[in-house]
Amino acid sequence: MLVVRFLVSVVVATVLVSFSHSLMVQQGLLDLGVALPGRVRLETMAFDLRGLAPALAAVIALGFGVAFPVAAWLGRRAPAVVRAVAYPLAGAVAVAAALGLMHFFFGMTPIAGARSGEGQALMILSGAVGGLVFGLFKK
Repeated sequence: MLVVRFLVSVVVATVLVSFSHSLMVQQGLLDLGVALPGRVRLETMAFDLRGLAPALAAVIALGFGVAFPVAAWLGRRAPAVVRAVAYPLAGAVAVAAALGLMHFFFGMTPIAGARSGEGQALMILSGAVGGLVFGLFKK
């Protein structure tokens, strides 16, 4: 069950991060006056998900693989209010750390949708949702 919870949380976060990326890039195009019909927007989101999913899921799985055990360990020692947010916080930190490390190693953020504060916030929130999913399906 733990593996299933973990995989579902990774899939949820991966899909949400990918969609966040797509929406931020599309918003940039809309801001430039480019017309994007709904069908094109949806097709682009599906295309981005297919292209990003393998590498993105691996990065998220690695981050969650470090963050969730730390959250579990801390959660056993923390008050109930902290335990309630341990996994969402861990998911958010994992994605934030991944984005920060990408920027550090590449000198820029290779995920175009994360090149703005709003894009980074959406992706970090996506990690929090992945952590929430992991925590909700506990036992």
